[in-house]
Amino acid sequence: MSPNRDGSAGSGSVGSGPVSRADRRAFKAVAALLIVLATAGWDQGTKAIARARLEGRPPVYAVERLLLLRWVENEGAFLSLGARLPRLARMAVFVAFPLVVLTFMVGFLLRRQGIGWGTLTGLSLIVGGGAGNLIDRIFRDGRVGDFLLLGAGRFHTGIFNVADLAVLAGCVVLLVSPSRGRHVPAA
Repeated sequence: MSPNRDGSAGSGSVGSGPVSRADRRAFKAVAALLIVLATAGWDQGTKAIARARLEGRPPVYAVERLLLLRWVENEGAFLSLGARLPRLARMAVFVAFPLVVLTFMVGFLLRRQGIGWGTLTGLSLIVGGGAGNLIDRIFRDGRVGDFLLLGAGRFHTGIFNVADLAVLAGCVVLLVSPSRGRHVPAA
């Protein structure tokens, strides 16, 4: 019999014995990183496909005309908010500020102990979505590619992308997360 990591006798099989706090934190850090990378990658991949198939073409209706696919590049935020700001102000508001916020969110994820899976998932989706749009802002001259619009009759959303969906999904996960409102001790 070989000893477990904690020094107690074990059967020698992988996974026997208690899992250390460091192992749990490392596992959660890897999970958060995978969620962030998958979200940003999914966003960038869908934008590349949409750009290739929709740019310069008429809109495409899908799903019983509930979904409109149309490529637009937005210099502002949701519903083009801030698109008319001077270029330097747009870069500060839509690149520098989100970069600072995302940096703090990543720091929070890495430094806090006891983060529940709901909080970790929600924040990771928000960071991944924010990173997807930030990539656009940095590499597409301050513009974000949008291509999805949902609507029925006179009611419709603004045009959006997968990164926006991820941020929204992350917010919903945080709101319904069972760990919401609990104090999480600092690392």
